Amino acid sequence: MGCCSSTARSSGHVSPYSPSNPHADSSSRAITSATAPHPDVSTPRTSSHIPPASLSSRPHTIGLAEQFNQPLRPHSWTSKRKWTRSELSNEREEFFDTRVTGRPEIWGTLKMVVGLIGTGEVETAQGILDAAGVTVPTGDLVNGVYDEAGNFYQMPEPVVGDPDNVEVEDDGADEADMAKGEEGDMDEEELERRREEKGKGVLKSGDLVKVRARLSDRGGPDVVIMVSKEQTVRVLIRKIQDEIDIPGKGKVRIAYLGKILKEGETLLTQGWREGHVVNALVFQ
Repeated sequence: MGCCSSTARSSGHVSPYSPSNPHADSSSRAITSATAPHPDVSTPRTSSHIPPASLSSRPHTIGLAEQFNQPLRPHSWTSKRKWTRSELSNEREEFFDTRVTGRPEIWGTLKMVVGLIGTGEVETAQGILDAAGVTVPTGDLVNGVYDEAGNFYQMPEPVVGDPDNVEVEDDGADEADMAKGEEGDMDEEELERRREEKGKGVLKSGDLVKVRARLSDRGGPDVVIMVSKEQTVRVLIRKIQDEIDIPGKGKVRIAYLGKILKEGETLLTQGWREGHVVNALVFQ
């Protein structure tokens, strides 16, 4: 009739290009393999790929336990202006009295350390810094220090120490200071003997005060010492040494309100108030 009739393909007919056709020729397999996509194994997955630059850009922080600490050393410097020792002393007092940032007890420790360095007691100053947990990264106080919490403290050169070209004050004042220093260095027993010879050595009950000293090398009870209001700090130190057992060649220094007290002066003349506790710093 002129119509084309279509014949359904047998269900068993297999395409020559089917991979399951065992009779497929090599050309058909080549076409199939050429058109099949291959995964790119040279490109890592983006979820696990970290650019090298991001690794080097991570900040490196140092823990508080890893802070650098160098042995303490005196600061040496030359001033462009003229400084006298009294001017430097006033400068230090004003500096420490006007600190409003940081911890007050750390500033008190630094004030104490500056005074010890000025008298050449660097080892004692180092021991006080270690006890307070203060680190000095460069060993020089001018470059700053850190407390245990990571707070930074810095002091200018006139506060840290005297310059090499400090001005010499009037000779009369120097002689007076020298005489005062000689009296302070005189043996306390000799001074007491001289006072007794002058009739000033008799102690009355009203002249005695009770001093409570807290020892730095032990956690035991405070030591209570009875001294006269006229007796110096040196007498208090000797009585503390007699009261406690200090091994070896231990030394005792008395501190009050963050300041090392002068051994040749009394407690009252240095600001101590009756009933307040003093710190007895014990050094081996």
